[in-house]
Amino acid sequence: MASFRLLIISSGIFLLVLSCTATPQKNTTTLLPQMSVAEGKVITARELSVWEFSKTRQFDKLREIMADDYIGYFATGKMHPSDVINLLKSTSFISYHLSNIQVKPVTENTAIIYYDVVQDVTGADGIKWVPQVQASSVYVKRNGVWYTVFYQEMPVN
Repeated sequence: MASFRLLIISSGIFLLVLSCTATPQKNTTTLLPQMSVAEGKVITARELSVWEFSKTRQFDKLREIMADDYIGYFATGKMHPSDVINLLKSTSFISYHLSNIQVKPVTENTAIIYYDVVQDVTGADGIKWVPQVQASSVYVKRNGVWYTVFYQEMPVN
């Protein structure tokens, strides 16, 4: 009799589970916001300026593009704005060329710019920097101005 009751209870639970329908999953794929061509051009121009100011040693102008909370990840490690500028002061920056530039909006006030770089830069130690890298920067718009808050690069094999 106990096994019969167990069979009835088990069958009831089984039928209850079968009768339940799965809760539909909410679509978490949200389209990223659109960015105007003009905004994309502003971010691109600012990123190109970072490279030009680095080459032409206009470090005060370079610093104006970098947010106070900027972090850069380089082969030598994590750097804040003053670290980057001190490093660049001791380099021989001959040339650079950016290509395949893409801007991807993340929010209304945040965007990622990514691109390929060919560079001719020699560090203070006399060692040439990796000549080809893929780089990306994160920009945020604060008080109507786009600032870079993050930069990283990786060598192209």
